[in-house]
Amino acid sequence: MPGLARALRGTGEGNGGGTSLATGRLQAGAGTSGRPAFDVVVPVRPGDHAFVVHCLTSLLLQSLTPGKVVLVDDGGAEADHSLQLAAEFGRANGLQVECISRRWTIGHVATLKRQARDSSAQVLLVLQPGTVLNTPDYIEACLATFADTSVACAAGHAAVLQPGHRSRVEQSEPVRRWIGDDPYLDPLAPRGAADRLARWLSAAWLAHVQDLGAGLCDRIGERTCGGIMLATGGAVAYRCRYLRDLFDRVEPVRGDDLGAWPGHAIAHAFATEGYRMVRVGEAEALVQPPPLARWPSLAWSWLLGLLQAGHWFDPLLRSPFRRLARYRRRKHAQGSAGARYTTRDEVIEEPFGERVTRLEGRPVGGALLLRAVVLAGL
Repeated sequence: MPGLARALRGTGEGNGGGTSLATGRLQAGAGTSGRPAFDVVVPVRPGDHAFVVHCLTSLLLQSLTPGKVVLVDDGGAEADHSLQLAAEFGRANGLQVECISRRWTIGHVATLKRQARDSSAQVLLVLQPGTVLNTPDYIEACLATFADTSVACAAGHAAVLQPGHRSRVEQSEPVRRWIGDDPYLDPLAPRGAADRLARWLSAAWLAHVQDLGAGLCDRIGERTCGGIMLATGGAVAYRCRYLRDLFDRVEPVRGDDLGAWPGHAIAHAFATEGYRMVRVGEAEALVQPPPLARWPSLAWSWLLGLLQAGHWFDPLLRSPFRRLARYRRRKHAQGSAGARYTTRDEVIEEPFGERVTRLEGRPVGGALLLRAVVLAGL
């Protein structure tokens, strides 16, 4: 669908209240020390009541506190009591949490779009409930990358959230302040040997995907274009201006449909505009492994979303052929008397925009094409 890529052309930024929880904590909502203000959105789904307290606890232990924390329950009729737990936890720890509950499900993309438009901050951190920020300065390290206007989003490295990690979170001061003297009963405690084996297999498979899949793709992307090909890890910080512009341009063409795996479409849209996604090496987030039975559907959705994004943003994936065509045009221009050819040095003055992608291609386009061909072949 070539019209989708044209609908996502960006303007390019380069061309143109939370409560403090401890003495000495930095208030990011005020833009302290030149850091961009940021908000946090946590999209909650059915079953996330087992994770949401651990997620918010890790957020409280960060070196920076957000300007606003929004929990959106998009479960519809299947909604559980995640928002109630989050509200109680917030009151016990002095964290202002805005809870939004919908009677009808509108989807993850529509939720992200609404929160990006409603946020007045410069950065929006999308934090999955099953994620625990393992590095105290995770958010601070991600915000530091936005000093470069070419960076559209940033994420730290992801690792598997083990039962031992959950136990340490449950013994932390925010959780003890919430439950008082009552014992904490972990809803994810294994039930029998079969359940324990299934959880171990799921954790092992997630570690394998992170190490060999995401790790390899990150190395290829950093070598070819100085960024990554897909921002993953359960805690991704987006530059709000670029995210809003993306949704403003995709809405007339696709509505709220960004394919089976919206992250691929967002990543391809950013790359088409010349924006970068970066991996923050010193930041780590721990991700709860999904149930073992969900892995086949997740793998299919991931692959289908990749192929859909490659089809919609075909000018980006044609980057290797653009280089060959550019070489031929230069040869023809040199042989034509009085011919005027726009060199890359002249085009590079406008680094952002789909026009550059269509004329010159992007370095990341070749890596994305190679990955799509390999996975489609598999």
